[in-house]
Amino acid sequence: MSESFTDRFDRYWGERPVTSLRRVQTLYGAIAEARSGGGSIVPEEFQLYVTPGELDGFTTAEGGSDGPKLVTVYVDLTDEPTLDGVEATTFRQDDVPKLGFSRYPWGRGIDHSITRRGAKGGSPVSTATTYCVDCLRRWTNADDREPAVGRVVDEHPDGWIIEGLQSIGQRDGLKDDLEGVLKQSFDGGARVTATVAIKLDTDGLEHAPSGDPDDGYYYPGQLHVLNAGMRARKEEKLARKNLEKSDPPSRGEAACLVTGETETVFGTAEDPLAFFTVQHAEKFNGLKKPEAWRAHSISAEAALLIQSGSSMVEGCRTTRRGRSIYTIPYFTQMDGTRAQYLDFALGDTAIETQADLIEVQKAIEARDEGAVADLRFYVVVVRNDSGDINVLTETPDLSIQPARELAEAHMQVLEGSTFDKSAGFNQPPEWVPISDGITTEPVLYSIVDGLYAYGTLSTPGGDAPPADDPADWLTFTLLSGDGEAIPVERLLDEYVERIVAEQRDDDENRLPESHLKTQFAQLEALARVDRLTTNTTNDALTALTRMPTATTDTDVATDEFLDEDGNLVAFWNFRKYRLDRFIEERPAFEEPDRLGAFLAGVLVGQVGDYQAQTREMNQTVLQQYPAEQMTGGRINQFVPKLVDKMNAYASDTSYGSSLFPELEERLTDLLGAQWEIRTSDLRFHYAIGQLYGKRARNRAHDLREDVAQRSGIELENNQ
Repeated sequence: MSESFTDRFDRYWGERPVTSLRRVQTLYGAIAEARSGGGSIVPEEFQLYVTPGELDGFTTAEGGSDGPKLVTVYVDLTDEPTLDGVEATTFRQDDVPKLGFSRYPWGRGIDHSITRRGAKGGSPVSTATTYCVDCLRRWTNADDREPAVGRVVDEHPDGWIIEGLQSIGQRDGLKDDLEGVLKQSFDGGARVTATVAIKLDTDGLEHAPSGDPDDGYYYPGQLHVLNAGMRARKEEKLARKNLEKSDPPSRGEAACLVTGETETVFGTAEDPLAFFTVQHAEKFNGLKKPEAWRAHSISAEAALLIQSGSSMVEGCRTTRRGRSIYTIPYFTQMDGTRAQYLDFALGDTAIETQADLIEVQKAIEARDEGAVADLRFYVVVVRNDSGDINVLTETPDLSIQPARELAEAHMQVLEGSTFDKSAGFNQPPEWVPISDGITTEPVLYSIVDGLYAYGTLSTPGGDAPPADDPADWLTFTLLSGDGEAIPVERLLDEYVERIVAEQRDDDENRLPESHLKTQFAQLEALARVDRLTTNTTNDALTALTRMPTATTDTDVATDEFLDEDGNLVAFWNFRKYRLDRFIEERPAFEEPDRLGAFLAGVLVGQVGDYQAQTREMNQTVLQQYPAEQMTGGRINQFVPKLVDKMNAYASDTSYGSSLFPELEERLTDLLGAQWEIRTSDLRFHYAIGQLYGKRARNRAHDLREDVAQRSGIELENNQ
C-alpha cells in the first residue's frame, strides 16, 4: 500500500521550521517527493536519488512501433558474463519505475544511473550504440573514469554484478557488435533511453531484487548494487562539482545547515538558483573550494531535496525590468496538510506576475481561511549579468496582509476630503491606483505587483537593471510581515527625484499632476497605517509621520457660505474654506517651514493659473519657479515680488485690493522663516502647493456650485 502525500512529506520534512532560503528550497523538494505518490520499485533508501520525471517526453502511453525507444542491452551473469544482445522497443511509461533513472539536470555529462537518456532531438543508431557502450564501459568504471562506482565494486557484497558488466564493457569491438544487432530493431531518429537488463542467480545476492524479473531479466532499479552505484556517482558529483581533478573532494563531517544534524556534508552541492555554486572563491581569495563543506555544509538528503524542488521553485519566478524575482510561498508552521495547500495553490495558479500571489493566497483561503495568518513569501531578486549572479534583494517574510491594510487606508484617503471638493484635489480619471470608481482590490494588486511604488518613486536610468531599485525597496518593505517602517526622509527624496524627472521629460515642462496626487495619497495612506518613521529626533519630520485627521465626512455646512440676506459670500471665501480645512487636517503643517513651502507653492499655482486662464500667457510663474530649483532663500526672494504682481493684477480687475486675500494674510505671518527643513521636504510640499493652487479656482467653483444647489440658489455666470 503506497504512502499518502502527508506521510511522504513528513518523512522528508519532519517538524523543522522555515528559517532560510535553503530550507524553503528543501521544503519544495519534500512537496515534490510527496507529490510523486510513492510506490516505486526502487528501494526506499534510494528513492530520493532517482529522477523519473526527467524521462517525461521520452516515453509513450500508447503502443505501436513509433515514438520514443528503450534500448536495452541484455546480459547473462548466471555463469560467465555473456552478452545476450541489444534491442530497441517502444518505451512505455509503465517501464520507467524499474529503470532507477537518475539524471544530472544541469550541464552535460553522463547520467548518475547506469540508465542513460539521449538527446531530445532524437538519436541515430550510432549514437544510441554509444549510449549502450557507456552503460557497460564508462559507468561501470571499466575504463577507470568513474572511481565512485569502482569503490562500490570493492565494498558492496554484490559488487560482482558490476564486475560482470565491466568484463563485457572491456571487450574489443563491443560498439560494432552492438550496432550491428541494434540495426535490426532500430532505424534511428527517435528519442532514446539506454539501459541494461541482467539475468542472474538471485540466491547468490546479499540484497534481494525488488519486484519480479521481466522474462528472467532484472532492470537497474531492481538491483541494490546498481542503485548503490548510482548513489555513489551522485554523491561524488556533490563533492567534486567545479573542482580540479587533483583536488580532494569537498566532503566532511559537520552539521547540515538545513537539518541541523551532524552527518556527511558536501560543499559544492547543486543549487537551482545558482547562488552557492562555487562558493564565490573569486571574491574570497582565501576560500578553497575543497574546504567549501566547512562554509556551506549540505547533507546529501538536503541537496537532493533542493534538486527535487527546483522546478516548483522555478515556477515561482517572474521577470521585471531585467531582473528575476523569486516569490516563494510557505507557512511559518508547516505540516503535510499545509504542504498540500501550497501544492494545490501553485498547481491552480501560475505565478506570472507578482499580483498572482494574491491568487495563491485566495486559493489557500478557499481551503483553510485560518491558515492564511501563517502564510509568508520568501522573495529573492536576482540580476544575471552574463552568468554572474547578483542577489539584489532577499526578503524572507513578506505577507499580503500589510498590503491589504494599506490598500484599505488608501481607499480611505481617496474617499475623504483629500480628494473631494470640500478641501482637496480631484481624482485623475486614468491613473492607477487613483482613478474614478476604483476599489480596494485593484489598489491591493498594484501594491503587490509593484506598480504602487513604481508609479511614485524615482526610476533608475540606463539599460542595465539597477542594483538598488527604489520600487523594489518600497514594494518589499510594504509587504514586510513585521510591518517594517519606511523612513520618510528617503520617501521624500524619491518623490522629488521622480517629480523632477517627469517634469523634465515633458516638452512643456508641466507639473506632473497625476504623479504628485499619487505620491500625496500614498504618503497619507502610509501615515494612516503607521508605517512612516524618521531616523532623527527632528520634530518637523515626526509631525509628517502622523496620521492626517481628514475623514470620509466631506459635507460642509451651507450656512457658512451665506450672508445675512441668504446670498452666497464672495468667491474667495470658498477658496479660503478649502485651504484652511486642507491645512488644519494635516499635522505635517504644524511645522511652519513646511507650511510656508506649501503656501509659497499655492501662491505660484494660483498666480500661474490666473496668468494662463485670464491673461492667456504661455509662460507662467509655474515654469519660472519649478520645484527642482526651490530653496528657502529663493522663496524669500520671489514671494514678495509675486504678492506685488498679484496686487497689480487685482487693480486691473474688479477683485478689490488683493487677487487672493486668503493667501496674503497667511503669507505675511509665515514667510521669513529660517527654513530648517530638509530640501526634499521643502520641494515636495512646495510642489504639492503648486498643484493645489493651480486647481484652487476650479475646485472652489465645484464647492460653490454644490452649496448653491443645496441652498436653492441659482448661480450667475460671473463670480
